[in-house]
Amino acid sequence: MSDENKRIDDDWKRRAQEEKQKIATQMGGILEESTEPGEKKTIESDPRFPSLIQQIAYPALMALGQIPDPRTGERMLDLNLAKETIDLLGVLESKTVGNRSDEEESMIKDLLRDLHVAFTQVSEAQNKAAQDLMAQEPGSESV
Repeated sequence: MSDENKRIDDDWKRRAQEEKQKIATQMGGILEESTEPGEKKTIESDPRFPSLIQQIAYPALMALGQIPDPRTGERMLDLNLAKETIDLLGVLESKTVGNRSDEEESMIKDLLRDLHVAFTQVSEAQNKAAQDLMAQEPGSESV
C-alpha cells in the first residue's frame, strides 16, 4: 500500500472518530466509548425507566386481581390482558439487553419473575375452581 493510500485511510479514521465524538457530545454522553474485551460497560440508571416498567406492569397486576382498579375500586380477573402485558414487558426486557444498569436489570427481571409466578398461580386457581364447579353439577363427570 502506498503512503498516499495510508494517509487517506488514516484521515478517514480520524474524521470518523471526530464525528463519533461530536454525536456523543450532542447526545449528552449517551454514546460511550467501547469497552475493552472482558471489561464490563458501566451504564447509568435512567430515572424514567422504573416509571416505564411500573406503567407497563400496573395493568398486569390489575388483570391478575393483585390490585384494585383505581377507577372502580374493584378487583378484576383478565388472564388474556395479563398475558399480553407480561409479554410486552418481556419484549422491553429483550430489546434493552446491554442498555440497562445493574439496578434496572434486577428490577425488570424480578418484576417479570413475580408476574409469571402470579400469572401461574391465578391461572391454576381459576382452572381448579372451574373443575370444582363442573364436579358439583349433577350428571357431570369429574375431570
